[in-house]
Amino acid sequence: MADLVGLLQILGAGSVGGLVTQYVSAGPERRQARAAARSAMSALEEAVWSEGRQEEWAKLRSAQHAFEAAALIAGVPQEVSDWYVKTRAAIYMESRRSWEQYPDPEYGGGVNVKYLRALNEATALVYEALWHPHRSKLLWRRRLKAARARGRAVVADSSVALRALEDD
Repeated sequence: MADLVGLLQILGAGSVGGLVTQYVSAGPERRQARAAARSAMSALEEAVWSEGRQEEWAKLRSAQHAFEAAALIAGVPQEVSDWYVKTRAAIYMESRRSWEQYPDPEYGGGVNVKYLRALNEATALVYEALWHPHRSKLLWRRRLKAARARGRAVVADSSVALRALEDD
């Protein structure tokens, strides 16, 4: 019986040591993954603004895929990253519609500020999941549901942007 207790203590200590070592050594990798996701977010944010060019949609899709991959590696919940990508597509569609109405290099392609405020809640959700992953686990579902409802309500008068958000 004493041998069994000693064996269990050794196994328990080894397991705890392995978990602590894994957690501590994974810190730099987690930070790098979060930084890569943030970098992919920046590229996606730049791709949403239309200037009337043909290759814009391909650039946006490429930036979306890069962000989705980086967010997956960084541990952002799939539903949060999906909503973020949809909001960026909605902003692009509004920007494209605006550019087609006003093809001015200085003022064309703009998006109504009320749309940006409502849809940028998705950005806050991604940031929360990246930089405070443990705290966000408790709240992200409720916050995502509220952000979706507000986003859809605000863009209800824009059929172009609403279409991008509808497929949930």
